[in-house]
Amino acid sequence: MAESFAWQRVYARIEEMRRALESGVKRSPEEVRRLLRERAQALARPLEEALASAEVVELLVFSLSDERYGIETTHVLEVIPLGDLTPVPGTPPFVLGVVNHRGRILPVLDFRRLFALPEQEVPAGSRVVVVEVCRRTFGIFADAVAGLVRLGAEEVAPAPASLAGDRQAFLRGVTAGMIAVVDLEALAQDPGTMVNDEVG
Repeated sequence: MAESFAWQRVYARIEEMRRALESGVKRSPEEVRRLLRERAQALARPLEEALASAEVVELLVFSLSDERYGIETTHVLEVIPLGDLTPVPGTPPFVLGVVNHRGRILPVLDFRRLFALPEQEVPAGSRVVVVEVCRRTFGIFADAVAGLVRLGAEEVAPAPASLAGDRQAFLRGVTAGMIAVVDLEALAQDPGTMVNDEVG
């Protein structure tokens, strides 16, 4: 809505200049150039603002413990069925286990444990979202994958300050549709989440 108001002001200013130019009032060449320059600046300003706000973020949205999370598709390699998951003794609690992905053993992180969410039974049809970020490849457990969402970067509001611990540290923000956007880079770079992806 703010953008439409900006355009209305621009158009009103242009109309005002047009009427002034057509009124027959004699203007010096310098005055005409100044008016034209102002008109060009007025037209360019909203366009620059529109371009600045045109950054689009595409998210892969998945559900987990009745909540929805989104991760940027630029990090997503593929989505695979959960399949055979092998628990690994001695790993942090948030590591659900490892899976064989194209001949490579990948750790699968469980955000339910990382974010202290209520744990439920693993539903049929669960998925693993395979991601690559900061030269690390790992899987993220998902109850189900909802699909893709495209939105402007400005549509992601900061995460509520009431979130504690890792949820605050590893979330970029929340959308109006209540999708919590995961900061995968912060997650991958945090020493507490470092897991050897060649384990096992």
